[in-house]
Amino acid sequence: MQLKNEKITLRYIKESDIENYIKWTTIETEWQNWDAPWEWPNDKYLERLKDSLKKKPNYGRLQIITPAGEHIGSVNSYYIEGDKNKLAVGIGIPPLEARNKGYGFSALTLLMKHHFKSRDMLYTQTWSGNYPMMALATKLGFNETKRIKDLHEVNGKKYDAITFVITKDEFSKIHEVKYD
Repeated sequence: MQLKNEKITLRYIKESDIENYIKWTTIETEWQNWDAPWEWPNDKYLERLKDSLKKKPNYGRLQIITPAGEHIGSVNSYYIEGDKNKLAVGIGIPPLEARNKGYGFSALTLLMKHHFKSRDMLYTQTWSGNYPMMALATKLGFNETKRIKDLHEVNGKKYDAITFVITKDEFSKIHEVKYD
């Protein structure tokens, strides 16, 4: 499976992508300050990615590729607490130079458009200290639906866990997408 628009391509993971993930988990780690920093370092992260190469198709994670062919991160889909009625989407773009160029918005819009072919509602989750994801969720049209106060602690400060939701109808209106 491959999803594509004018800004990015989403595709399955390839063996050559693992080299980037090694770099992003060992050298260029700034992104971990935003992506659940209480979970890093995660020794099993690279193992799970390598295992995903053997599990085709892997609908849970798709790689983000720029028009120049550069692999800059991934989008993911998962069920909140295993509830198949609550599909959530997420994103990670580790390279600083790839951020603030519209890739994240484009990638999640494309993934959401795909999921809304078979769903009426999508979620995303983050924490109140992840300012980039909070802004992206709002720009995409998500609305806050649940907040757990002071669930996470980062650098001695407490942050809330936040769940957002958007309906297919809301998404269609905001992003001018028609579904038959």
